[in-house]
Amino acid sequence: MPNQADRVLIVDDDPEVRSLLREQVLNSPRFEVLEAKDGPDGLQQVRTHNPDLIILDLVMPGLSGTDFLVALKAQGYSGPIIVQTKRGNEGAAIDSFRLGATDYFTKPLREAEVLQVIERGLEEVRLRRERRELLERLQQTNKQLEARIRDLTTLNSVGKTVTSLYDLEQLFARVLEAAISIAEADHATLLLRDEDTNRLILRAGKNMTLVMQEKLGMAVKDEIADLVMISGEATMFSGDGLKHFRSSTDLLATIYAPLMIQGKAIGVLTVGNHRKRRAFDSNVTSLIDILAGYAAIAIVNARLFAALERRAHTVEAAYEALKAREASRDRALAGLMSLRQPLEALKADIKRLVRDSGALPGKLAEPLGALSKKVSDLLESVDELSRREGHKS
Repeated sequence: MPNQADRVLIVDDDPEVRSLLREQVLNSPRFEVLEAKDGPDGLQQVRTHNPDLIILDLVMPGLSGTDFLVALKAQGYSGPIIVQTKRGNEGAAIDSFRLGATDYFTKPLREAEVLQVIERGLEEVRLRRERRELLERLQQTNKQLEARIRDLTTLNSVGKTVTSLYDLEQLFARVLEAAISIAEADHATLLLRDEDTNRLILRAGKNMTLVMQEKLGMAVKDEIADLVMISGEATMFSGDGLKHFRSSTDLLATIYAPLMIQGKAIGVLTVGNHRKRRAFDSNVTSLIDILAGYAAIAIVNARLFAALERRAHTVEAAYEALKAREASRDRALAGLMSLRQPLEALKADIKRLVRDSGALPGKLAEPLGALSKKVSDLLESVDELSRREGHKS
C-alpha cells in the first residue's frame, strides 16, 4: 500500500535516546514508532508487532545488543537492523554485521545522519514490500485469468452441447447446471415467454426455493425480467438495489440475462444467491449473458426441430392413409377383375343357349337378349376401369 507507515522499533535502555529518536528523527506520519527499554522487551515487541526496521543499542545491561542479535536471528527476523554505538567504537558495530546487523550510526546522535541511515534501511523494506504486493497482485491476476479461462472453456463446451440438444427438458437442465457452475450461485431459473398469451412462464429451475417450486410451469410476474427483456441487456443487482422489486425480496444478489433472437427477447435466464452472502461481478454477468445467448439459439433450434417432427409425423400419417386407400382400391379392382371370367363364361353360355335351343319363345328371347347386353356392358366397364387404373400406375 503506497501510504503504509513504516514500523520502527527502538531498543535502547536510555529513555533520552529513545525520546530523541522518536520526537526529532522519526516524528512523521511516515513512521510508526515502537519502543523497548531492554533486550527481552525488544524480543517481545518483535514477536508481537514484527517491525519493518530495528534500531538497536549495542551496550545494554542484562541482555546485550550482541545477545539480542543472536536471539533475533533465532526468531527468524529478516528486516534491516541498525546498531548504534559510541563514536570511536565502530569496530563493534562492524563485528555485529556477522550477527545480522545491516548498518550503524554513532553516538552522540546527529539527526541528519541517523535519518539517512534509517531511510537507507527502509528503502530495502519498501522495495521488498512492493515486490511482495506485486507478486500478490500477479498471483491474484493469474487466479482470475485461470478462472476466466476455465469459465470460457465451460461455456464453449456448454455451447456445443446445448446447441445439439433437441429435447427441451434436457436442454433446460444443462443450461441451469452451467449457470450455477459459472456464477457459483445458489440457484438458477429459466423464464420463457408464452407465444399465445405473451406472459412469462417459469419453465425450469434448479435449487429453487419452495415458493418458486410451487410456481413451476405457471405464469409469473417479475418486474426485473420485464425490464431486462425490454432493455435486451444482462443486468446485475445486489443489496439495496433489490429492495425496489417485490419479486426479489428474498435475494441477496441476482443476475438477469435476456434470451435474445434477432433482437427480440424470448425469455430470461436468472441466477441468484439467497443463502450465500456474496454479490456477483461484471465478469460473471458477461459469462451468464453469453450462456443466455447459447440457450436462446438452442431453444429456437429445439422448437424448430419439434415443429419439423410434427410435420414429419403428419406427412407420414397422410402417406399411410394414402397407402391404405391405394390398397383398398387395388383390392376392389382385383375383385372387379375376378368377375371378368365368370361374366365371359355367362355370356358364352347365353350364346350357346340361344344357338342350341333354336327359336326361343318370344318371352324368353327378350330377357336373354337383355341379360346378354348387361353382361357385355359389365365386361366393357371392367375393361375400362382396368385401362384407367393402368394409366394411373
